[in-house]
Amino acid sequence: MEDPVIREAEQDEEFSAWFDDLLRAEGLESGEPVAVDDHWLVLTDEIGDWIGGLRYTERGGVAHMLALMVHPGRRHQGHAHRLLEAFERHAIDIGAHVLEFWMPEDEAEGLFTGLGWRRVLDRPNYIGGRTWHLLEKRLAD
Repeated sequence: MEDPVIREAEQDEEFSAWFDDLLRAEGLESGEPVAVDDHWLVLTDEIGDWIGGLRYTERGGVAHMLALMVHPGRRHQGHAHRLLEAFERHAIDIGAHVLEFWMPEDEAEGLFTGLGWRRVLDRPNYIGGRTWHLLEKRLAD
């Protein structure tokens, strides 16, 4: 019998599909939302060039935004607002009731609070030794 080996999976391996299948089967059996679905929203211009995008996961009705990015040359034109509004619409469409996002302090919290998000947690000395805030927006109560 061989000794099992633990290693990091490569990007081009099919492990993630195999793992997701196991999670979905477990969720169906237990009734718990154990599977995580990845989603990407892409913003392009009229000729199809990428302006920015947003990556999020959804699990059990919580849509967790992982990243929001707009090309540096296209910032301050309302694109982040468009992406956040699309994120909310898509989250509602897939049945989410909460949006959440971790962000470093002093980034763009004003943008989020202006769109109805609120800070629910501060985490000092977190990623990169900086303070990060957990923001959320409740979609339905």
